[in-house]
Amino acid sequence: MHLRIFRLMSGLSILLIIAACATQSYHHEYTKTFPVRDRAVTQTTGDISISASVPGQDETQAIFGVPLYKRDIQPVWLEIVNDSSDHIRFAPTSLDRDYFSPLEVAYMYRKGFTKQARAQMDQRFYSSAMPRQIPAGETRSGYVFTHANPGTKSFNIDLFSDGADYSFAFFVTVPGFVPDHAVIDFKKLYAPSDTSDLDLSGLRDVLANNTWTTADQSGQRPGLPITVFMVGEGIDILKALLRAGWYESPRAQDTGQFEKAHHLFGRIPDAVFRIKRKNMRDRNEMYLWMAPMQLDGQPIWMAQIAHFIGQRTKLEQSIFGSRIDPNIDDGRDYFAQNLWYSQSLSEIAWLAGNDVVAIEDPRTDFNNLEYFTDGYRIVVWPSGVPVSLLDTTRLRWDDPPFMQ
Repeated sequence: MHLRIFRLMSGLSILLIIAACATQSYHHEYTKTFPVRDRAVTQTTGDISISASVPGQDETQAIFGVPLYKRDIQPVWLEIVNDSSDHIRFAPTSLDRDYFSPLEVAYMYRKGFTKQARAQMDQRFYSSAMPRQIPAGETRSGYVFTHANPGTKSFNIDLFSDGADYSFAFFVTVPGFVPDHAVIDFKKLYAPSDTSDLDLSGLRDVLANNTWTTADQSGQRPGLPITVFMVGEGIDILKALLRAGWYESPRAQDTGQFEKAHHLFGRIPDAVFRIKRKNMRDRNEMYLWMAPMQLDGQPIWMAQIAHFIGQRTKLEQSIFGSRIDPNIDDGRDYFAQNLWYSQSLSEIAWLAGNDVVAIEDPRTDFNNLEYFTDGYRIVVWPSGVPVSLLDTTRLRWDDPPFMQ
């Protein structure tokens, strides 16, 4: 009996301490929303217009009074103008399948605030949400709370009415983040005299008759084979990758990163893209270089893709670091499927290589990571606009390894 009373009193004491600590008031700056609206990107189809913008980390803190980015929550501001005669329904799942509800976000930040402050926060998030219904002839605006990702925000907006449906694809710049590729002037990367302009036959010959492999910073120690070649303008490549779920990276600043980085054409990658898995130490990573060659005037890009396998604990990760999946062909095959299923692949060609590395006798790159490969490479034409899965074509160069 005495033990139960002691536990009850202890519980009440803890509650009183928590209540006493909940002294924080709630403040937000509504006017901070105005710059977000001013830089919005607008698209129009028929009588429907959508404007979209993404506040940066500091703007989000001011607009909502709490640091949403620290919990990997990123608000997206939308305004939908319905000048049609139909009632329009907005589906936030098109923007993020696992989006956060407004009061769910407010609940995450309840600790430390007074009861009155929590009520004010609930009201702020609830009233700021993007409505799902847009009556005929009216305009609605608000925020959708999505999972944060660094760099350009890529998302779709789907709208429905009784007689039609609408789909919009957005690529919105987020303030406060400068991706690595944004600091490179690709037009001045090579002198015109150093660039080869090839036709399709010439491209096949160049890619098939050369061994394309990265190297270390000195250029003396070999790295990993290049297994993916892309053809297309930079903006189309970027849109295709973003649609496929790859996210951008900032420019490397640590000298240690340069020492471990793979080099091609005498430089570190022009861009690094990643796709993280649930375990944040596991990731698919792509190193991308613009090549000194073109196909009928279109730039050619060379990519190296690897799956990095992290350690189980932070301590093991700090000691042993990540290792790559030694089957580097799996990264190549994953990328082809990834582009295709994301409706970002216009055309693909397979090239049989002459540099086969057997699993029984793997090689080691300059980072002492083992790998093997069947020697095949792919050439892909990514699309900046969605391409139906059935409309992707295969250029008849070599049969892929799974058809051998």
